[in-house]
Amino acid sequence: MPVASPHSTTMLRPTSVGGTRLGLRHERFQLPAHGASVAAARRRVRSRLPGWGFGAEVCDAAELVMSELFTNALVHTGTDQILCVIRADDSAGRAVYVEVADQGGGPVGPTARRAGADEESGRGLMLVCALAEAWGDRPAGAGHGRVVWARLRAD
Repeated sequence: MPVASPHSTTMLRPTSVGGTRLGLRHERFQLPAHGASVAAARRRVRSRLPGWGFGAEVCDAAELVMSELFTNALVHTGTDQILCVIRADDSAGRAVYVEVADQGGGPVGPTARRAGADEESGRGLMLVCALAEAWGDRPAGAGHGRVVWARLRAD
């Protein structure tokens, strides 16, 4: 998995609305697969999206989705590094995309399930389903790992 620069924000096709530049913006960052990295991934979302002009509700939802996707990669894939992408697209309706790529995993992607009332885990993808307009997965490049993504509407 390639190592991403910690500040590789890119903007293409910019326009401006109320002083906020719009277009396609993204940031890629890679974190070690450790429990403390979940909080670091959430902080990256929380620090980036307000600067891109997104309000608190979208920031909260994207932060939670990043947390759940990162945690799933950490718990279920046996990966060493997790690549995260935050992307904002204003070209066809305002949306935020959150992506998490692992290095391992199996040939089948994650599946949302209903956890029992006494279970302490198993609700993460149900939260993603509730918060995201759409979500899914695809094989990562070069046949290694999976990318799990979610799209959150922001307009």
